[in-house]
Amino acid sequence: MNNLWLGYIFAIISSLFSAIYVVPKKLSKQKPATYAMIMGAGFFVTSAAGFTLLRAFNYIDEPLFFPHAILACINGVVWTVASISVLISIDKIGLAKSNQWKSLQGPIGAFLILAFFAEFLTANVTFIILAIIFITLAAMMFTTKEKHNDSVDKSGIAYALISALFYGISALIWKYLTDEGIYFAQQVFQSLFVFISAAAYVLIKYKSFRIEAIIKKAEIVLPLVGGVLFFGNASFNLLANKYIEASIAFMLHQLNAIWLLIFGVFVFKEIDYKKYWLRLTFGLALSIVGVLMLIFAKA
Repeated sequence: MNNLWLGYIFAIISSLFSAIYVVPKKLSKQKPATYAMIMGAGFFVTSAAGFTLLRAFNYIDEPLFFPHAILACINGVVWTVASISVLISIDKIGLAKSNQWKSLQGPIGAFLILAFFAEFLTANVTFIILAIIFITLAAMMFTTKEKHNDSVDKSGIAYALISALFYGISALIWKYLTDEGIYFAQQVFQSLFVFISAAAYVLIKYKSFRIEAIIKKAEIVLPLVGGVLFFGNASFNLLANKYIEASIAFMLHQLNAIWLLIFGVFVFKEIDYKKYWLRLTFGLALSIVGVLMLIFAKA
């Protein structure tokens, strides 16, 4: 198979994992920060095990310790801020609505990557601006009223936008490290500091590591599963970066908005499809056009 197509396939698989890894939060009663801490533990264990196995089978020859490891650690903190923000947003406005606003991470990340890596010479900024417009319009289409005609919690939208900004910054750091030839080793440090920073936040905020509903194993298993699923997301994204440009892989990654829309509307019934089918269909079309604009920006 052509390596270019292999990169596209890995990027699309990564977008699926990106959508699935937040689904367990819908089933959990854990507070967002505590959930992120446990999820970080699952992410770290699988990242460390994955790196060890890949080294053992000579699939990679990366050193565990590398000159820019501090950046991977910082990225762990940045990703934690983004993750906790989106988890709070999901609690407030649901998967479908939250992720549409979070999808602005696509053009934000693309803009930062193009700016810091001087890729404006090979990219069309007009398409990035159009992507921002289309994705914002799509998010507005999905921002329907809640049950009993209550208005949407605006703070939920704000948290989703915060997560979009920090996910975009995370993508910038990610690209720099992959350009340096560091793939799976950075994941070990990033995941470790996801756990450490989330644990520090929990300790400062709640003065203890108290876990809600500790009696139920599910409240531990669900975020751990989320961490393992995020490992799948991150790993397939790294594999995609081996065959296509990181900026292209990141843009294709935004397909997760479509997968989460399906989960939110048809599985968790967050939005009444029969009542809002026209808005949802139009919003979905705008989301797809927004992703295409990002791809065209680098075509």
